[in-house]
Formats: sequence, C-alpha cells, structure tokens
Amino acid sequence: MNKLFIIFILTCTFASLTHACVFTNKWHIFVMSDMPDNDLIAHVKSGDDDLGIHTIAFRGTYHWSFCQRFDGRTLFYAYFWCGSKFRSLALFDKHIRKVCDRNKEGTQYCYWLVRPDGFFASKRPDGGWVQLAVWS
Repeated sequence: MNKLFIIFILTCTFASLTHACVFTNKWHIFVMSDMPDNDLIAHVKSGDDDLGIHTIAFRGTYHWSFCQRFDGRTLFYAYFWCGSKFRSLALFDKHIRKVCDRNKEGTQYCYWLVRPDGFFASKRPDGGWVQLAVWS
C-alpha cells in the first residue's frame, strides 16, 4: 500500500513539473474572431480559474490549455462583447466535449469561431463547424 502511494505522489509530482495530464486528456481551446467591425472581448472563467479579459482582433485568436478533470466535470465559460452584442456561453463542458472529442487518448483540441451570426465549435480549425449559440 505504501509503495502505491509513493508511486502516485511521484507521478503527480512529475505531471505538475512537466505540465502533463497523467490520468486525463489535455485540452487546448482556441477562440477565433471573425468579427470584422469591432474587436471581440472575452472574459474566460472556470470554477477554479479566472483567465481574465482578452481582446481578440478580427482574425485573431485567444488560446489556453488545461487538464480535464478526472470526474469529467470540467467547465469553462466566457462572457463575450462585440460592439453592442453580448453573450455568455460555455466553451467547454460535457456537451461541447462531445462536439470536439476525436475519440482518442492524449491531447485534444476544440476550436471556436465567433462570427456576426453566432458561435461555432469544431474539432478541426478548418471546418466541420457546428453552430452552438447566437448573439443575445
């Protein structure tokens, strides 16, 4: 029993030093702006972290990564503003994971495209977009 505990502690220490996800997938989330008239403002948060307010220029990108929670209940959400438009939206949760998941182990990617007609997600940066929300 003590050996298993030591192996667990060493594994967790190695993971924290190398920024690896040992027991879950690592996710990279990209939010891309296709809002030609104004900068896109995004305030990104999770239950544990406030990633801050980010200004994303037309054709610009904001990116972050994280290790998915072991229990699968990871949530990231954002408040978006662009000109007079506003929307609050989950950017990663159980539903969105299904849209972006490539059904493989290891590093995963989820791409968001914000356009004047709404919010689109995909597992690829070059297509396969699914509209998940419109501006309020």
